[in-house]
Amino acid sequence: MPASAGAMARGAIWFCLAGAVTLLLALAPPQAPGLDELELAAAAAGAAALGVVALVGFDRLPRWVFHGGTVLGSAIATVAIGAWGADGTYGPLPYLWVTIYAFYFFSLPAALVHMAVLAAMFGVGLGLRDLDYTPVSEWAATVTTLTAAGLVIALMRDRLAGLIANLTDAARTDPLTRLLNRRGFEEAFEIELERSRRSDGVLSVVVGDLDRFKDVNDRLGHAAGDEVLQRVGETLRAGKRSWDVAARIGGEEFALIAPDTDEHGAYVLAERLRLEVEGVLEPAGAGQLTVSFGIVSFPVHGQTPQALLKAADQALYAAKRLGRNRTVISSAEVPGILARPPRAAEDGHVELASLLDLAEALDVRDSGSATHCQRVGRYAELIARELQLAPEQVERVRIAGILHDVGRVGLPDAVVAKPGPLSEQEWGLVRTHPEIGARMLETTEFGDIGEWILAHHERPDGTGYPAGRGGGDVPLEAAILAVADAYEAMTAERPYRAPLAPRAAVEELRRNAGTQFDERVVAALLRVV
Repeated sequence: MPASAGAMARGAIWFCLAGAVTLLLALAPPQAPGLDELELAAAAAGAAALGVVALVGFDRLPRWVFHGGTVLGSAIATVAIGAWGADGTYGPLPYLWVTIYAFYFFSLPAALVHMAVLAAMFGVGLGLRDLDYTPVSEWAATVTTLTAAGLVIALMRDRLAGLIANLTDAARTDPLTRLLNRRGFEEAFEIELERSRRSDGVLSVVVGDLDRFKDVNDRLGHAAGDEVLQRVGETLRAGKRSWDVAARIGGEEFALIAPDTDEHGAYVLAERLRLEVEGVLEPAGAGQLTVSFGIVSFPVHGQTPQALLKAADQALYAAKRLGRNRTVISSAEVPGILARPPRAAEDGHVELASLLDLAEALDVRDSGSATHCQRVGRYAELIARELQLAPEQVERVRIAGILHDVGRVGLPDAVVAKPGPLSEQEWGLVRTHPEIGARMLETTEFGDIGEWILAHHERPDGTGYPAGRGGGDVPLEAAILAVADAYEAMTAERPYRAPLAPRAAVEELRRNAGTQFDERVVAALLRVV
């Protein structure tokens, strides 16, 4: 790696000033016989002048100035050698300074070019001296010795640079997973964040934590835990994009820097990695171990590394609180999720009250009011009662109506609030919300509600999502949610459209009964509205 301008300037300052002092000391008595004081003083002044230029220009100097200065240094050294006197008391000592500088700071080819220039100047200087012998042997011995010394210096420099690079890499790399460690992550984060600021770009950070990893260490031992961490590291390295930066920033905590990626793209990436991580852990003997992710995006969720990482940690904690094995994007709803105390037992249950609060908060985010989920719950309750479901079941259907869109917590604000039509990729993301909602409830006593939420966008004709179930495969409760949701959506006022009259909404439901909606449920709604 080429030396920086600052390093070369610093070296030039010390070498030139040390050379000037050495030459001035040669003027002190007793002087060598034949010493030319004027030439030696001129050489000392030239060396000092080069040092001053390096000091003033320092890291602003272009590289060609340092090459030119080295050539001038060779010329000054030649003058100094000629000024020693006929007996050459100090010999070619000044050339040693030039040789060390050239081979330490320049590439090997450039240093050899400087040695050729030095050799030519030395030959000219010897030719101008009044000697009784031909100085070929002196020239050859000096040039050969200096070149050999320079090559040794270059070799030592490269070895030292390699050692420093290895030590730097070791200081930034986690030895177990070979991903960046916390220090390396923070350095890379600063660089990528500054690049995004300069280009007015976006940047996302995904922070993940293995769920219940302590159980693996307690049950199988730390060796098995290390194997799991290695596999997760390999999965992240293989699954990330080439420009993403992966790191292990804690015991079982990982992070991913995704440049030029908004929260929508980061969510898709995190969900893919979450499924891949889930797929590799069981073969390691760790059982069904999962990972939760929190996502933030610059500049939406913060401007500084500290603010972004704090928001990412909060989103990660929210993912844990909502049942683990999921991805949560930082949003205004996250503090509300974290504000409620967790259950005393660490059993993965999610408090129903927290989910109901979350459903209302999502309503405010998506439609500007908290009435949609409550009205869907009310219509679902009326339909369930009309269909003569048991009282306890009617209440659970009402709760399901309130929670039917709770999985939208995993959708980025940019998609939910997009004023224009969604892209195919964005629609694919929207269609994941029933699965997210179902996962949020699967470990609770409301797992059956999760199943209804999972199927509330299925259709009798089999063209719904996410599984394309049809006919009798769609639970009655899910069919109730579908009709209640559709009727409320058509009759509610929205900022972008006027509501349909109840009669028109009923006609729309009747027209699609048997294909999009369950006929029994549509008939029940018609009797109660």
